[in-house]
Amino acid sequence: MIKRGIINNKRGQTTMSLPFGLIFSIILIIVFIVVAFIAVKSFLDVGECSSVGFFYRDFEKQVNDVWRGSGADVPFKIDLPSGITKVCFANMSARITNLVDAGEIRNFNPESNVFLLPVAASCDMHQKIIENLDITRITSSRNPYCISSKSELRIKKEIYDRLVFIEVK
Repeated sequence: MIKRGIINNKRGQTTMSLPFGLIFSIILIIVFIVVAFIAVKSFLDVGECSSVGFFYRDFEKQVNDVWRGSGADVPFKIDLPSGITKVCFANMSARITNLVDAGEIRNFNPESNVFLLPVAASCDMHQKIIENLDITRITSSRNPYCISSKSELRIKKEIYDRLVFIEVK
């Protein structure tokens, strides 16, 4: 239909609006998918960081339970994120004999006695003071005394011991 020299072509208008709407929908879908992946990753990171806190809480509770008793030998399974490879016990006031593992923990709080390595994977919870540990006995052969994060520990206290010591099972 022709009106005063203007051709009204409805079919041309609909074909122009369809690709724009389709492209806009695809962009929105991509944005939603990216945001969903970011949200899932952040939740997984929070889960890994909370497992570090749970490790310290459970370990400290088990050490204190053994310390309160007259004598015990209790297994303790280390459950840490895969990025953490070592759990180290160190007496920072004594002479460092294990220079390989001491590199990352040398500048930390001198009162801390439990460390997680590598520091970058420990969610800013790389050191902790655990009371009632016989850190002098634990680090008598190597200071710091580092074990694999996949190991199982034995938390021990004999009848006449004042403090708790750690052995690898």
